[in-house]
Amino acid sequence: MLEKICNSSGKLFMRYGIKSITMDDVAKELSISKKTIYQYVSDKDDLVKKTMLLKIQSMDVQCMRVISEEENAILQILKIAEMMIGQLKEMNPSLLFDLKKYHPETFEFFNAHRESSTQNQLKSNIRLGIEQGLYRPDLNLDIVVSFYVVLIEASLSSELSTLNSISFTEKYNYLLDYHMRAICTEKGLAFIKDYKNQNNFHTQL
Repeated sequence: MLEKICNSSGKLFMRYGIKSITMDDVAKELSISKKTIYQYVSDKDDLVKKTMLLKIQSMDVQCMRVISEEENAILQILKIAEMMIGQLKEMNPSLLFDLKKYHPETFEFFNAHRESSTQNQLKSNIRLGIEQGLYRPDLNLDIVVSFYVVLIEASLSSELSTLNSISFTEKYNYLLDYHMRAICTEKGLAFIKDYKNQNNFHTQL
C-alpha cells in the first residue's frame, strides 16, 4: 500500500509541484481516507521523503538494466537519456524548487544520491567508451563528469529564467548533443549518425 501511495503522490508532484499538493489531494487521487494514508506516513514531509526515495530506487534500477543489457558505451548514454526524457518531460518546473525550499533534508539526500549515481555511471561509461574507441582518450574524467552533472542541474532547475521557457525535452537534447560532441571521437560521431539514420531515436543528435 505504501508503494501505491508513493506512486500516486509522485504523479501529482510531477504534474503540479509539491507545495500545491495536500494530503487531501493524495487521498482523493487514491480514493481512500487520509486516515489510511497516515497509517503509512507520519506527515507530508514523510510522504515526500518516501516518494522521492522510491523514485530514486526505480530510476537506479532502470539505469542499471540499460547498462547491463547494452555493451556499447554510446548506446548506454542514448538509451538512458531517452528513458530520462520519457519520465521527466512532463515534470513541473517548480518540483525541485519546492523540494529544496520546503523539504531541504529530502532535497539534500536526493541531490547527493543523484550526483553520486550519475558520476559513478558516467565514469564507468567513459572508461568503456575510451576502450571501444568511441570517446577521446585524452579526456579528463573528473572534469567531464563534473560538467555533465552541472548540465543536468541546469536542465532540471527552475531558477534559471533563460531556460524556463524551454521544455525539459529540448534542454536535455541540447545537453546530450553538447556532451557527446565534446567527448566522442570521429568513430563515435559516425556511430551516432548511423544509429540515428537506422532508428527512430528521439534526440536531436
